[in-house]
Formats: sequence, C-alpha cells, structure tokens
Amino acid sequence: MNQIKKGSVVIGKEIDSINELRYGDLMYRNMQKVLAIGAHFDDVELGAGGTLAKLANNRAKVYKLVLTDDVTNFDQKKIKTDFESSRKEGESAANILGITQIEPSRYEKCTKLEFNSINMQLVEKIIFDYSIDTVFTHFLSDIQQDHVEASKISYVAARYCKRVLFYQSNRYILPKDFYPRIFFDITKEVDKKIKALNCFSKDHDRFGNLFQQTIKQNEVWGYQSILGSKTNFAEGFVPLKMVIDL
Repeated sequence: MNQIKKGSVVIGKEIDSINELRYGDLMYRNMQKVLAIGAHFDDVELGAGGTLAKLANNRAKVYKLVLTDDVTNFDQKKIKTDFESSRKEGESAANILGITQIEPSRYEKCTKLEFNSINMQLVEKIIFDYSIDTVFTHFLSDIQQDHVEASKISYVAARYCKRVLFYQSNRYILPKDFYPRIFFDITKEVDKKIKALNCFSKDHDRFGNLFQQTIKQNEVWGYQSILGSKTNFAEGFVPLKMVIDL
C-alpha cells in the first residue's frame, strides 16, 4: 500500500488553519488552464478524475489529451478495445467531469508510443495554443510502456509550465514507489469519478477490479492525508514542479 510521508499538502479539505485556507485558494487561483495527459482514454479519469472535476467546478479550463489509439488485443487476458469506442467512452467520461477532450492531430498506436521530437512537439504545441499553466501526467517510474513514454513526452513538452504533477493510473508494484506529496480532497467529486469510469467498457476495467481498486486507494489517501477530518476520498500526486504565484 502506498504511504504518506511528511511534508504533504492537502487541497480542498475542511480546515481550521487560515494559512491552509489561503494555500488552497492560491492553488485554485493558480491552476486556471489545466491539461491532463494520458496514454490511453481512461488513464486521466483513473489518476486524476476527481481533481479535474474539482478544478473545473472552480472555473478552471480543464483539457484532456490522449496520445494513443488505445487499440488493445490482449488474448491471454481476454482484453480487447477499439479506437472509436474508446474515444467515445473517453469523451463521455470527460463530459461527466466537466472537462474537454482535445482531439490531437494524430494518435500513436497503442504500445508503440515513443518519446521523440514529433510527439513532444505535438504536445508542446497544444500547451502553447491553450496557454496551459498546469499539466497532470503519468508517473515516470510506471512499468506500462505507453505510460512511461507519455510521461517523458509530457514533462519535456511542459518544461515552461509552472506546475507539473504525476499521477498513477494503475495498481502495479513499481520499481520506484509512488509517494504522493500533493493531495486533493475529492469527497464531493468521487461520485462523478465513478460515473466517469463507468463510461468505459469492462475491457478497460483491467481484470475486473481496476476501477474498484482505484476508488479504494482514493479512500486510503483520504484517510492518510488528513487524519480525523471529514475527507473521505483524496487523489494523490507527485509534483515535478510546483510554482505558486502569490
């Protein structure tokens, strides 16, 4: 189970400290144009769906970008997904969260995504075209190959952004543990997240319990991040860069 270390920051909880309240307000004011990047159509919802819904509800412009066609034929595990269905499911999920799914100029083949200048510049152009200030993307030490390449593409393309945060969208044991430092209270948004995940076919719900285990992890983070508070669910992120304009 992922653990919480000292030095964590929690956003969006019911708080008593005026300093914490001001920090939370500053975070919302800073995150005004947000881009969440996923290798596949369900990654963003899994790793950051509640947070993106919260930001959108706080009047941020929130966009979702998917880098592969998400076509999967995993015969050994009887998993099969196609592009058009996945794209439509992803769009429906984004609509539930109140965010916009961007159509890139091209999609890479699933499992064939690579960090290269073409893919990096595609993402970089979107970041500049939409004046993005905050990027959410995959954790670099993931072990799914598309996730790793998407992370590299994202953080290089986002090098001029003020905030870059990593999320985890699977429950694999990783060679470098995912230890969140930034937490968003998604207690009020968890129902939206569940509805968004339910837009996807059972083949996206890897091995029949990925969605359920993700919500359980959100519950654990809700407890660990703010012991004794009214926060029941939270999403955790590892910050690569976090600039706050006072």
